[in-house]
Amino acid sequence: MRTFIVLGHRAALTPDFTLNDLPGSAGRLDILCRCVTSAFCLSHGIRRDVMVYLILQNQLMIRLEGARLKHLNPDERSTGALLQKALLAHQEHPESEIESTPGIFISKGALPDGLARVKEKETVYVLHEEGRPIGEIALPQEVAFVLSDHCNFQPDEEALLKDYSRLSLGPRSLHADHCITIVHNQLDRAQFANRTLLV
Repeated sequence: MRTFIVLGHRAALTPDFTLNDLPGSAGRLDILCRCVTSAFCLSHGIRRDVMVYLILQNQLMIRLEGARLKHLNPDERSTGALLQKALLAHQEHPESEIESTPGIFISKGALPDGLARVKEKETVYVLHEEGRPIGEIALPQEVAFVLSDHCNFQPDEEALLKDYSRLSLGPRSLHADHCITIVHNQLDRAQFANRTLLV
């Protein structure tokens, strides 16, 4: 399983935004939409062995499970519509986790909740410019990555993440969705190299 925990520091907590202005009316929800499509979308399919946690303003958690996911298309607007449906479902059922559409779950939750769900089964890394180059280590198959949107990690987030190893994807700051693509490429290359060796 590959998991990505993405922090949305200004993302909308309610569904009353327009899909025609995700960057403005939805608090840069467009960034999270691009992260979702980068995490799941292949040229002609969906990565089924992927999980994404979107942490919205450290208050809500949207979980997307590749094994169950349906109706995901590689464009921001349709992904924004799926997240909007999740936020609407949460308004109607605020005290429980609910599956708004196949493979998309929403509940109250913050970064500690996302970490608690993954750290027992997966090795957790923080993507950060000051980390160790990702190419220097052999990544496990069961792995999770924490990354931020366009904002830096906040001091309280830094404190929560201080015990996890940092990995760098290069000397420059990259867009969050590009980081996910690079991580997938790194893992894919290692996975297929191992298959070749076994053959």
